Amino acid sequence: MTQPPQPYPGTGPQQYSPLPPAYGGQSAYGGQFPAQPPPPAPPTAYFGATAVAAATLASVIGLVATIGFVVAVIRMIGNPSSSRLLSNGIVGAADLAIAALTVAGAIGLFKRAPAGRVCVLVGCGLAVLDIVVFMIVGLGSSFVRKSAPPTLQMTFPSGFLWLIVPVAALVLAAHRATGAWLLPKTPPAPYHPGW
Repeated sequence: MTQPPQPYPGTGPQQYSPLPPAYGGQSAYGGQFPAQPPPPAPPTAYFGATAVAAATLASVIGLVATIGFVVAVIRMIGNPSSSRLLSNGIVGAADLAIAALTVAGAIGLFKRAPAGRVCVLVGCGLAVLDIVVFMIVGLGSSFVRKSAPPTLQMTFPSGFLWLIVPVAALVLAAHRATGAWLLPKTPPAPYHPGW
């Protein structure tokens, strides 16, 4: 008589399952599988909408600041001996700085240069400061001249409306999506068939 085949000493009967291990079945292979790296995370798509919007708003701020600079220069040329020469000079210098920074920053953002983001942030910060000073000076002059209603009606609504544009540009330029869009893009690894 023949005896049924005996398993090797030290091993028990193996159980086979038609399901792969991920579904609760046991693997036919009793050893360890080699460690697999986790799959790469899908890349997040940044289309640059925040950067383009910040650059567009910075362009508008630069255009308005350029017009303000030209008006300040015309006032200085028209009244060279006026007592407002210093104030027109300060306003013109501030408008020139704002125009230069915001226009350079807008061009930089359109070219995806990180320095453009810094220029937009600094230029829009100066624009916010300029508008706040304009509102405070308007408020002070209204109390000095005792003509509060007409001056305040012109200063505060226009000041608050113009404050929206640089604040929006600041928020968009500081947004993390703008920073991610400005990061240098690494090209994909070349495909080598047979490797």
